Amino acid sequence: MLNCYPMKKNFMSVPRMLATAWVIVAASVISAQATEVVLQDDQLLVAFDTDSGALTRLENKAAHWTVERRPELGVSFRLLAPLPGRRYNFVLGQRQHAVEVDKTSSQQVRIKWKDLLSEHGGVLPMAFTTLVTLTNGQLTFEGVLEDNSDIPVETVEYPYLGDLNPPSREVVFAAHYVKSGKGGGATSDELYPHFNNEKGYWGDFYPTKMLETTPHDLYCLLQAPDEGICVAMKTNGLPYRLQYYFEQRPGLISSVNQLVPKEDEIGGVPSHLEFRPCHFVFIGAHSTVTLVPVTLTCYSGDWHAGVNLYKEQNSAAAQ
Repeated sequence: MLNCYPMKKNFMSVPRMLATAWVIVAASVISAQATEVVLQDDQLLVAFDTDSGALTRLENKAAHWTVERRPELGVSFRLLAPLPGRRYNFVLGQRQHAVEVDKTSSQQVRIKWKDLLSEHGGVLPMAFTTLVTLTNGQLTFEGVLEDNSDIPVETVEYPYLGDLNPPSREVVFAAHYVKSGKGGGATSDELYPHFNNEKGYWGDFYPTKMLETTPHDLYCLLQAPDEGICVAMKTNGLPYRLQYYFEQRPGLISSVNQLVPKEDEIGGVPSHLEFRPCHFVFIGAHSTVTLVPVTLTCYSGDWHAGVNLYKEQNSAAAQ
């Protein structure tokens, strides 16, 4: 039986949690026949749905690693736009339709969403425009949010991988980063086959990790034994706070052993790991923010190779 957490009196029951998870997933289903826009070179392939703008496929071609393999779990972005008297008001990418998905060149896609539907505030006069560029095996994700509404936006989660997969189900997959705050330093946090929930029982529906880096080491390595993905902020400084979010949906096999299911489904509900960088932009009403670009680059080797890659990229950007 699925057991995500020790049960508490006001925590959702497993059947109810599964039903809720299925509703959320069903809302994000993308037709297998949907049209895609594809960017690729000899190292990477990335695809976006032309209706939703969601990132539906991601493949490390050089290593034959399908990073994002189930298009129906693809997601575009998420915003937090708190309302007076109700802070929990998200804009979910699964509920949006892109007004523009334009392949402006062989290596670049521009995507725009407008008049965003929020969960509790109706349609908001906001526009989110992104630019994805593939250059020599490196993806760069840029974004601009225009908030023409009367409410603020606190966080923007982009890019968004709705189905992050290790190279195989037989390896250990972990996040490597430099932890901020007291007791910080180089840290490894296992994602598979174990996923240690870090956020308690009361405020989250799913096992969650929120990894915060230092202002000078703005990377998160998605590391398998012999290969990995370097996700990093393309900047020498950060104008706002950043966290890397992981959610294991709909849960774990057991809260005791923290094991992640190997199967694609539990009780008919897709089992998948979500990953997204969260930009804590905190902009006021009627304002615009440009996100710090996020890069995604695959590499061969252990986490030392990933750190060296990040340093090389930062050095090149500074020149």
